[in-house]
Amino acid sequence: MRKKAVDVMEEMLKVRERVTRDGEELYRSWEEYDIRESYRVSARNLAYYMAFRQKDMRHLQEELIPWGVSSLGRLEADVMGTLNAVCKTMSLITDTKLEDPDIDYHSMQTFEERYNLLNNHTAEIFGDAVDDRNTHVLVTMPTEAAEDKKLVRGLIDAGMDMARINCAHDDEHTWGRMIENIEEASKESGRKCRVLMDIGGPKIRVKTLLTSKRNPKLYVGEKFLLSNQEAMTLSAGVEIAINTTVPEVLKKVDKGQLIKLDDGHIEAEVVEIKDEGLICETTKAVKENGVRVKTEKGINFPDLDLDLSVLTEKDYKDLEFVSKHADVIAFSFIKSARDMQEIEAALEAVLEGERADLPIVAKIETVEAIDNMPEIIVSASAKRPFGVMVARGDLAVEIGYERLSEIQEELLWICEAGHTPVIWATQVLESLVKSGIPTRSEISDVVAGSRAECIMLNKGDYIVSGVRAVDDILRKFEDHHHKKTSMLRALNIAEQQF
Repeated sequence: MRKKAVDVMEEMLKVRERVTRDGEELYRSWEEYDIRESYRVSARNLAYYMAFRQKDMRHLQEELIPWGVSSLGRLEADVMGTLNAVCKTMSLITDTKLEDPDIDYHSMQTFEERYNLLNNHTAEIFGDAVDDRNTHVLVTMPTEAAEDKKLVRGLIDAGMDMARINCAHDDEHTWGRMIENIEEASKESGRKCRVLMDIGGPKIRVKTLLTSKRNPKLYVGEKFLLSNQEAMTLSAGVEIAINTTVPEVLKKVDKGQLIKLDDGHIEAEVVEIKDEGLICETTKAVKENGVRVKTEKGINFPDLDLDLSVLTEKDYKDLEFVSKHADVIAFSFIKSARDMQEIEAALEAVLEGERADLPIVAKIETVEAIDNMPEIIVSASAKRPFGVMVARGDLAVEIGYERLSEIQEELLWICEAGHTPVIWATQVLESLVKSGIPTRSEISDVVAGSRAECIMLNKGDYIVSGVRAVDDILRKFEDHHHKKTSMLRALNIAEQQF
């Protein structure tokens, strides 16, 4: 039996009281980050949102729907304004006078203000939105972009708003040539294109490969050596040996632990620990006929807390170049507010004058980052414009593919509550970009990504076609949906009925 309207109103008032109390307490705990004035409204809204979502609210949402009051499911942008409006509506339905004068219909004004905050924060990073499309398009530059200005111009004409230069690859000379081509192509096209430079961070990759095989593939049941040596040798019964960019991490790995290579395309278990490294047995491979082992592919240790510094020696060196040329800097493997404070100290040492407030982006790739998401957002946004990249490839490897859909939704909601722009990244239209032919699920993935402020595509032979496809999908879909809200544009099918 459904509750009476007055009972629903009283429960709403209790929820509002709890959110106010707990939210203010959480916000006060963040004051240690010395939050800049322009971000305080957003930080407080995020605190209210975390206070609201600590409890299961499904029953209350169901009780509100029959009264035509169901906006709790879309309150991210303006938590307290929405709670006030719902309480006020229920008071009118029940003809009850509310004692607190703050409980009133401020929500239209406050919602617009907070919605504009997200738009402003997005523009600080990506620039103004293009006509007919609010979601921006970010593209990873291939090495050829350093020499092929025609390719860069094609990407900009197709709809690229921002170019990503991955500092884990190539060198300063190549990056510089890429930037020159981007700037020249942007001027010629008349479309602005910003440059995001992605600092490599403590990413563990396959450094070198030693094999007796002509075609170095790993099959289920096959053993390989994960070596701690620069000069490797093949152990008995092993035909493939690899070493890593961070060899010291192997000291922390125990027998029986899980290891994943190449975004989880290969899974293995450590079966023996030797002086020269770890003997691993392949337990899963994404292809029946084996998976080819390649250098520069990632290595993940999902069961291990590596506790590596967020910046490597190479990163500090790269920052000297990046700080002078990037419009936005992205940082990898962020796990905590402490990481963001370490990054901020490094930035303060290299950024000067007009570039002192350069925007940054944190790549979210670990379980620790998910657990610490609110503190990461607030500590970073406290000092400068800030965005989040949901790096779904590494994230899926770390948390498991079965949890990825749930977690990426939660990250979108939390970031919206913090008025923090999001980049939807990894394997977007991957088949189209690499082969020229998309899958149905990839098209749906672009639609899902439209709820973020930016979609990122990785390099491939058909990357220009991929950008054009994303641009077209976004232009057609955004009139129908924004974040969680259906926009109720007239349906072509409905129009044809009359």
